[in-house]
Amino acid sequence: MDTLFEQPETPMRLSEIHVTKLFGVFDHDIQLRTGDRITIIHGPNGYGKTAILQMVQALLANQTSVFRRVPFETFRVRFDSGAQLEVTKRHKKNGTKEDSYVALHYQLRHNDKRFDHSIEFGARGRLPFSLDFVDRHIDDLERVGPEHWLHIPSGRRLDVDDVIDLYGEFLPGPLRRESRRLPEWLIQLPKKFDVRIIEAQRLMSVPDRRRNHRPDGVYGFEPAVASYSRDLSSKIQQKTAQYGTVSQQLDSTFPTRVLQTKVSSHTTIVALTEKLQELEQKRQRVIDAGLLAKKSYPTPIVDPQGPVDESTKGILSLYAEDVESKLSVFDEIADRVELFKELVNKRFRYKRIDVERDHGFVLSSLTGGSLFPIDLSSGEQHELVLLYELLFRTKQNALVLIDEPELSLHVAWQVEFLRDLERIIKLSGFDVILATHSPQIINNRWELTVELLGE
Repeated sequence: MDTLFEQPETPMRLSEIHVTKLFGVFDHDIQLRTGDRITIIHGPNGYGKTAILQMVQALLANQTSVFRRVPFETFRVRFDSGAQLEVTKRHKKNGTKEDSYVALHYQLRHNDKRFDHSIEFGARGRLPFSLDFVDRHIDDLERVGPEHWLHIPSGRRLDVDDVIDLYGEFLPGPLRRESRRLPEWLIQLPKKFDVRIIEAQRLMSVPDRRRNHRPDGVYGFEPAVASYSRDLSSKIQQKTAQYGTVSQQLDSTFPTRVLQTKVSSHTTIVALTEKLQELEQKRQRVIDAGLLAKKSYPTPIVDPQGPVDESTKGILSLYAEDVESKLSVFDEIADRVELFKELVNKRFRYKRIDVERDHGFVLSSLTGGSLFPIDLSSGEQHELVLLYELLFRTKQNALVLIDEPELSLHVAWQVEFLRDLERIIKLSGFDVILATHSPQIINNRWELTVELLGE
């Protein structure tokens, strides 16, 4: 079918956002700064900055709760391919609350083709199944409230109707009606776009354990800095395990490959010495990042002026290739850990952060005393959460939506935010739309801004 998704290998990017009658009042046209990969939305309170971020995420992630909750008429996005996706909201009342409904109409236009789909939401009566049914039978969901779940693969928060939209065919009773089944072109949206929202309320997260509600009916949350510390430890341990697997495979075949190796004529002892020194520096960098134990064996040092026969040169060349293959396992995460530590330690004047495989974040005061992540101030926790989200939880070509990055941050930290963000984007390659009230966040980068006007 000729749709938006003919070339899944080609990343698609948003270029425009349009909304009419937001909150019954505002019409906003937002041209994204795609060349810079950062668009800053600013304007007075109540003009819809947060709502627009939530609606972008909802549209690209197939969630309907925001569209049902927020008053608006049309919400439309345009992609760099020229495709256009729009959702229109309609209300109908037949005299009684039970006969009222909300209809969302989706329309995709692409390559002179048009695809339409409508979803109706009537006044919800008694559900034909217990909500515990969702907990027992849908493994992708983690209960975080009486009628809310965390969608584990994406990190999105879902309500009952979102669950019905995504998993209606697995639920009992009349929920399997045709009107709630999405067409393929809508189902493919979350697979095409990795959209991530970093909300203003970002200091608490759901613990990484299943069925986290307690017998008293209260749902468990914990400081995000604590869960992110464990998450980083888990990522490092995964890379360490991969390093061990690669090392074992290469070491077990090394004798056989030594006997088969032929040294290229252009390999000189000087070039080989430089390569071994470069690998030693790389190994030390991985150790300093907290990714590899300090007791790991150093690379051998060769005297470039000393006698080295062809056989020895062949063995050392093969050894260098193996070391490079082993250490390359850490390339991506080492770059991120280094930048993470640099940016955090530039902010924390009286504290220091390091990274260890078994503990994730390791914090200490200037006097040498150990600190827990939850000992950080509100501003320090906000900074840590933002940087971690951007460096370790955001994929290449993702669209990241950041609501009020200035929260709890000192003015000097706000001034540095865009420069740091640009460095992270250069490393990871994603697009950002952020909403802010802070002129310090903008910091004379007005060419990146779009002002929401009350028109």
